[in-house]
Amino acid sequence: MVKIFPSLIPDSDADFVDDSYSRTELDRMDGQELQSLAAKHPSEDVHGRMKADDIKDGLEGAKRV
Repeated sequence: MVKIFPSLIPDSDADFVDDSYSRTELDRMDGQELQSLAAKHPSEDVHGRMKADDIKDGLEGAKRV
């Protein structure tokens, strides 16, 4: 029998929606896709003229556009 800690069980009936970029997801994108995402992102810390690794660092965990 497996015991699940209550903190791991969602409190509501609503489905969990991940609305942030993960590093794995960003690593699968090519440079052009990353630049496009960065250009659309509202943050002033991330822009389309940055290097791919800098864009990944800036968008990781950020809310999707």
